[in-house]
Amino acid sequence: MRLRPIALPAAIAALALGGLAAPAQAAPEDEMPMVGVLFPEQIAVIDGTTKTVRAEVVNIGPQTVKNVVVNFTNVDPAVKLTLPEGCDATSCQIGDIKSNGSKVLSIKVAVTGDKIVSGFEVAVGAYSSEVSVVRSAGGVDLEIEPIGDLRLGRGQSKALPITVHNAGSESVDSVGLAVLGEDGLSMFGDYRNCLSLEDIEGEDPGVPGLICKFDEEFTPGSTFQVSAENPIKIGLNKDAGGPYTYTGAVLAVGVNDEKAALLAKKKTGKVLSLDALTKASGIADGDAPDDLNEEDNIAGFGIAVGKSAADSAAVGTTISGRGGDKKTFEVAVRNLGPTSVIPVSEDFEWYASARITIPAGVKLTAVDEFCMPVGGGDDFPKPDTVDGNEYDCIPHLGLGVGETSKFVFTGTLTGDPSEPGSIVVDGGVQDGNAKNDRAAITVALTGDGGEGGGLPVTGTPTGLVALGGVLLLLAGGVAAYVFRRRRIVTTL
Repeated sequence: MRLRPIALPAAIAALALGGLAAPAQAAPEDEMPMVGVLFPEQIAVIDGTTKTVRAEVVNIGPQTVKNVVVNFTNVDPAVKLTLPEGCDATSCQIGDIKSNGSKVLSIKVAVTGDKIVSGFEVAVGAYSSEVSVVRSAGGVDLEIEPIGDLRLGRGQSKALPITVHNAGSESVDSVGLAVLGEDGLSMFGDYRNCLSLEDIEGEDPGVPGLICKFDEEFTPGSTFQVSAENPIKIGLNKDAGGPYTYTGAVLAVGVNDEKAALLAKKKTGKVLSLDALTKASGIADGDAPDDLNEEDNIAGFGIAVGKSAADSAAVGTTISGRGGDKKTFEVAVRNLGPTSVIPVSEDFEWYASARITIPAGVKLTAVDEFCMPVGGGDDFPKPDTVDGNEYDCIPHLGLGVGETSKFVFTGTLTGDPSEPGSIVVDGGVQDGNAKNDRAAITVALTGDGGEGGGLPVTGTPTGLVALGGVLLLLAGGVAAYVFRRRRIVTTL
């Protein structure tokens, strides 16, 4: 799926990090630090056991944040927290975190007594968020071991180290692994029990991905690992743009009957299996139960790539007709390559855009849904709104080589001669050719009407990836699934 947010750079950061930067709407030049903690808003702990939870402290601001401290306050007596070595009873000194950096804390949580729901608060600076701890009688609790950031050159691939645990008290009969990423990444694996997202969707889903189904019982205490001899690989495309860090993720989810049937139809390739590292006894029958803690069913990782060229070119149009004619016309941004356009800068201060000025001879009645008026007086102008003749438009994020992102406008010709308008593209640090950044939008008045020139009208490409109720939106950032149920603590 290609996403085109209509927002300021700070909100682009919010898109990439699931809302982390939402309170920090200041302009980039203010250089206000944005640091927070990604932490589940609810933790299920099986009675008599201890649950390990990862707290990721992240800095999405443009500068290093010094002396970061994470505090755990208002801890219910029914909750027992064990913080990592080096922390005191209620706080952890994180130290300095560089821009786009992160540090991870592994926290152990247990419950005592008969209280069903208890909790505590996680705080960074003046901001805090409540975390609920639920005492559970038991269930399936799948966990994926973290996958660190990978080092790959363009055109290279690497095996993914995928290890899954069942930390719960019940077995699960069938497990699906979803390996997903954003444009610029590719997944490899010729296995009968794996399908690409394109196979599942029946068309290009807009994001790369691989879905695998394992008909092996995952018993309590089991640990499984994808075989190193027949791995699932991830690759960085030869034309991946930079500087940028591409995001991928591995998820352990249930696979519904429809997807299972698709997998059963695939007869070629090897059968991908999991190597058992440890396996306890006791197999339970029946459908796979819901997972107690979905947040640790996903392991995200990044692949950083250096700077490359991407020539963003403006595509204008000529609108032909006579006064009173209603015209729908298009202008566009085209990527001439040789690599893709990055979705957003590493510091979130830049994203691809185009400034479009409509000629005065056109009275607009509708604008593209990915365009917003300039200078309308609102701090946050609304997209898809007619207000004047000047608009900022957002092309498809991560525009590929040879791809064109179009903007559709509708208006009525006034019949009066007017100076040409323009589309001016901002291609960022990748665009070293300024000669084609501007193109004209002209009105050619005729006596007998006529059709608008330029590009044909097409719809906006969209894609949706669904598996076992998991919704994934990957573009210029991490999977939204990671943050679906997480509380975000933000400090300025």
